[in-house]
Amino acid sequence: MRATVRMTGIMFALIALCALPAQAQLGGFIKKAAKKAAENKVEDKVESATAKPLGGDPVTAETLDALLRGLSLELETKDKTKQLWTAIEAKAKEVTEAERAAGNEPDAWHKASRDVERCLSNSLDKSNKQHEQEMPQKMMTVMSSANANPAVVEKIQAAGKAMSDAQAKGDMPAYVRAYNNYIKMFGFDVAKDSAVAFAACGKLPPKPASMIKLERLQAEVARLSDERRDAETESDARAAKAAGMPADKYALARERLWAWAAARKQKQATRALTKDEDALFSARASDIKKIESMLR
Repeated sequence: MRATVRMTGIMFALIALCALPAQAQLGGFIKKAAKKAAENKVEDKVESATAKPLGGDPVTAETLDALLRGLSLELETKDKTKQLWTAIEAKAKEVTEAERAAGNEPDAWHKASRDVERCLSNSLDKSNKQHEQEMPQKMMTVMSSANANPAVVEKIQAAGKAMSDAQAKGDMPAYVRAYNNYIKMFGFDVAKDSAVAFAACGKLPPKPASMIKLERLQAEVARLSDERRDAETESDARAAKAAGMPADKYALARERLWAWAAARKQKQATRALTKDEDALFSARASDIKKIESMLR
């Protein structure tokens, strides 16, 4: 009985939160699940890739051929990621300008919202305490009626099952709806509690236009950043596949080639490579030059 009473207090607060205006609820970005199919020329390279898994440390002549094949593929997709990065930088500048134009309006809105939310929380807490005091007697009354009316028992059991199923699935909205139906059987009115709270505290203030614009721009930056990251991740995976190498081995070989190119550019020796690798890379310097921009 005591556990049920405590749960009631907690859930009344959750249900009341669900009744808040849309602007008070948490939002989220829905990431696209579908991916664009790879170009035919890319698939042809993948199909003709070496079937035998290759190592990345040390890099052999065979591994270097595979690595150059993968880096050539990365070079083909470089323009897309570069365009996305340019778009991100441009949009980030717009965000900075929007932040400057908004001034202290976002801070003022958040403060006003917190004041309303604090008032709503206090009002709901007051209602919860009253319900907790009333719950034992209401439960006894309903269950006494249930003993004489099997239909009431079935409704209570159905509501309880719906709550359990929703909880098992992690579906909080469904759980709240089921719990709302459950407590109505004991005479509690969540909508009334929420109405009382809003009447006393008012609703959340509307967001200023400057804040709406700022959030829109920030969301666009986040979307472009996700798109760029996904493009790079997809490119890396496809490059390793085209090379016929496991992703970790491909990355390792790529890193060793980068170390050689960086040391050569700075006219320094590198201890990270074997003498055979240094000789191999030096002999293939003209081929490596073609894809040098893809190293790091």
